[in-house]
Amino acid sequence: MKNERRDFLKKTGLLGIGGFISPFSVFSENQHKRFQFQQNSYLIKNACVLSMDEEIGDFKSADVIIENGKITRLGKNIEASSSTETINAEGGILIPGLIDCHWHLWTSLLRSMAGDSAEEGYFKMTARYSRLYSPEDMKLAATYAIAEAIYSGITGISDYNHNARSPQFVQASFDAMAAMGIRGHISYGTYRDMPDSQPTDFKGINELKQLINSNSKYKDISLGLGSRSANYNNLEEDWKRARDLGLRITIHASSNESQKRQIASLFKKGLLAEDVNIIHGNAITPDEVKMLEDTGTSLTMTPYSEMRIGYGLPKINELYEANIINCCVGIDTTALTGNAHLLDTLKMLQNLANANAKDEFYLHPKEVLKMATINGAKNLGIDKETGSITPGKSADLVLLKKSDINFSTGNKPYHLAIEAALPENIDMVMAKGKILKYDGKLTGKNTNDLIIQAKNRFAGMEKEIN
Repeated sequence: MKNERRDFLKKTGLLGIGGFISPFSVFSENQHKRFQFQQNSYLIKNACVLSMDEEIGDFKSADVIIENGKITRLGKNIEASSSTETINAEGGILIPGLIDCHWHLWTSLLRSMAGDSAEEGYFKMTARYSRLYSPEDMKLAATYAIAEAIYSGITGISDYNHNARSPQFVQASFDAMAAMGIRGHISYGTYRDMPDSQPTDFKGINELKQLINSNSKYKDISLGLGSRSANYNNLEEDWKRARDLGLRITIHASSNESQKRQIASLFKKGLLAEDVNIIHGNAITPDEVKMLEDTGTSLTMTPYSEMRIGYGLPKINELYEANIINCCVGIDTTALTGNAHLLDTLKMLQNLANANAKDEFYLHPKEVLKMATINGAKNLGIDKETGSITPGKSADLVLLKKSDINFSTGNKPYHLAIEAALPENIDMVMAKGKILKYDGKLTGKNTNDLIIQAKNRFAGMEKEIN
């Protein structure tokens, strides 16, 4: 395996050559050198392919051609041109890049900082720290979160920015996503101590929309509205203005028992539709599930944060049985979850569903993998571009190599991907045809430097708090 990787690095110019013009590079933490990719085409050879495309199906062993950022061919025994570099994936499992449909990226510097008293709880804690952030801190926090996301196989993120103190605070996420090479969606929300009487910042939203529309580096990152609560007086006006601007809408609703019937309230106002993403929904009722089904509204569960904060268990069984097309998942905040291991989130949902049903065979792991791939793409309105391994779509791919002690036997690929895989088993992550992780290392960022920056800024905020 190591010899194969060394041969691949030699062929691709990654070993011993520097100075090529490219935004992506491999960083060797031992040698402190940077090497750069120069390829536009790859042949991934002999992978077990879980396509998440019902028409194409799955392959025990197949080849995938990537050219200019797109999947161009998928099948067996594909011959490629001499200029195409081959990645030997024999024994590995190839899945689409994971899509996280709800994350507050700015809170990543506050990892596991939700404490054990009312004053240290998530909401009060993040409110205190949020006032200390600058736009530069917002970009650092987003970059820090995205690096962890890539390491964990996530190639698309929906960031709900609720420290949106100015357009620059939200632009920071756009800049971080663009620099890190992923696709995404960013919801322009409010901020922790924003008065209820203060109107939603549509001036800032318009300003940011014009900026991102005028710069091609943001072309794979969309802007949305991070809605205020379901009982906000001007909610209907806000949503109309957002829709006039073509913005998708994200709202936390029916998160716990104190917020019960909020989804029904939105439905009665005629607000629910395919452009709406409901977050949490732990207190959703059977008739509200039907409302989502009838309107095509998405719902994103973030089970680890929901359970940690005491919202109760996600309604995975009720949602699954309703056949809601866009039932999705997210990390939410590492201030509560501790890490960004999305495959582990899917494993927990499968186990919870089977436990609730008291049935070992109730929920197949393929169904939960859909939530973080094709369902997530539909949620964000990008399912024609990504979410499955389909010729013509973007090459957003994750390769799991079966060469580690915890991931080396067994022949049930869906079960292995959901039940066994850890981030360190992710050998390669590709987004838009660019390799962002290879041989277990991020390729576009010096992670040591990033960790030092994040630790130093957190330490600085700690001094300001105390």
